[in-house]
Amino acid sequence: MKFGVCRGLDDLQSMQAAKSAGADYLETGFGCLADFTDEKFLQGKKMLDSLELKCLAANSFIPGNISLVGDNVDYCVIEDYLDRGFERAGIIGIEKIVLGSGRARSFPEGFSRDKAEEQLAYFLGEYAAPRAEKINAIIVLEPLRFGESSMLHTVADGVRIAELSGAKNVFALADLYHVYGNNDSIAQMTQFNGLVRHSHIAEPINRRYPFATDNESVLYIYREFLNALKLAGCDTCSIEAHTDDFEGDVKSSLAFLKSL
Repeated sequence: MKFGVCRGLDDLQSMQAAKSAGADYLETGFGCLADFTDEKFLQGKKMLDSLELKCLAANSFIPGNISLVGDNVDYCVIEDYLDRGFERAGIIGIEKIVLGSGRARSFPEGFSRDKAEEQLAYFLGEYAAPRAEKINAIIVLEPLRFGESSMLHTVADGVRIAELSGAKNVFALADLYHVYGNNDSIAQMTQFNGLVRHSHIAEPINRRYPFATDNESVLYIYREFLNALKLAGCDTCSIEAHTDDFEGDVKSSLAFLKSL
């Protein structure tokens, strides 16, 4: 299992701290890739290269001002945004693109859930997956907590919509914070061998950085989650959590997770 951290491509100090702490890779924001100036993007790439730190994943795929579902989907806007982001994703070697994007994939009240899922699958199969394939990347669907998105709340939902897309490079993601908050089944994840291809981890209640603890209940959740990921064939896990002291917390957290 490789462990990474979620930080911005413009956060050069955090990149250095992550590398020093033993992070296997960086997970950045896709919006950074699409919207940065050339100067800012190249500065981030230069830092990655100098540190020999792999930027393996990108999250926050679609911003909230772009709708993927509903009556007002503008595929011209979508294509323009994707083309900018994927060009740079290919340059820095992104391998996994995380579709969380709760606002972008939420359908309005009164709109058909089935129709919304069909629209999301269409976007994945016709727009996202082909561009990801060109840079040898995959798309992973992140279930979010109820209230953060109007659909796709469980790992099983992610597997189902990935299959609905018809694309061979679209898979599911498991995020411990969302799994715990939605009472999703960690045990069920072991049934999705090869279909859960990326993961996020945080302290499951407060979404803080995970640390060694004497709380056996919390330790059991961490162990169960990581074991389920391994049994499902998932090989990457990013810390996506709150911290008031990244440089101080990242080393302890990575050491703890690797010990498990």
